[in-house]
Amino acid sequence: MIRYVLRRVIAAIPIGVIVTLGVFALVFAMPGDPLRELAGDKPIPAAVMAAKRAQFHLDDPFIVQYLLSMKDILTGNFGTTFAGADIADQLRLRIPVTLKLTLLANAFQWTFGLLFGIYAGFKRNGWVDRSLLLATLVLLAVPGLVAYFAAQFVFGVQLKWFPVSGVLEGFPSSYLLPALVIGLLGFAGLARLMRTSIVETVNADFVKTARAKGLGEQRVLWRHILPNALLPVVTFIGLDLAGMFGGAIITESIFNLPGLGQFMFQAIKLKEGGVVVLLSTLAFLSFILINLLVDLLYGILDPRVRHV
Repeated sequence: MIRYVLRRVIAAIPIGVIVTLGVFALVFAMPGDPLRELAGDKPIPAAVMAAKRAQFHLDDPFIVQYLLSMKDILTGNFGTTFAGADIADQLRLRIPVTLKLTLLANAFQWTFGLLFGIYAGFKRNGWVDRSLLLATLVLLAVPGLVAYFAAQFVFGVQLKWFPVSGVLEGFPSSYLLPALVIGLLGFAGLARLMRTSIVETVNADFVKTARAKGLGEQRVLWRHILPNALLPVVTFIGLDLAGMFGGAIITESIFNLPGLGQFMFQAIKLKEGGVVVLLSTLAFLSFILINLLVDLLYGILDPRVRHV
């Protein structure tokens, strides 16, 4: 297992370089001068502007800027943003916000997605199954941006059930509305996949063999059906969890949550390549870690995977 993990980590290194280099190139190619845009209409002395450009290496070639950014990341010297904010302090403040939003959204999604999917799969063609298929089809057809703004307007502005934006009311009040929207949109795909996987597994030959041997329904359910039905679901959950950071960019910007997603959005607008590369590296590392955990969970659910 240790060799397997080491192989995955070593293989991830060139992929990480390609990902961060590509992201940095896109930010570098954006038009405009970030320092001028940050200053707005305020006049800045030429000497101050030159000092700032030298501080952030903005006049250096693209590859030099990228290598300096990676050096800062590897040494833990994150520096400051163009506005002078300490990046390490920003991470300490923003990581908990994104984690709270992600954990709360996944709690809704996993709880209801798995429960409804399992029940609909076992009670196939019942009213719950038909209602679930219809409801999830509608949810999958709704664009995420439309759902965010509609929920914000209806439940935040009109009904005043939840805060419209910001984190002034603390956890969980300020996070409930965006987490519910994220969880509801993710619930649709998870519930349908769980339901389909259950239906396919119930009709599998090994389940019929287990019943023919006289095993009780509870044992067939817990020892044969669920472990096998959960395999594709675990993959879905892993990819969904790993992709949460990308979704947080939109969600946190709309609901004004000061998390990593909003930090990334602001850094892209201001062409802060170093911050974008840092956040992209964190997202990539979390993606690798989550995929390793998914592979280990695969080995627990299906012992055959351990010998592959």
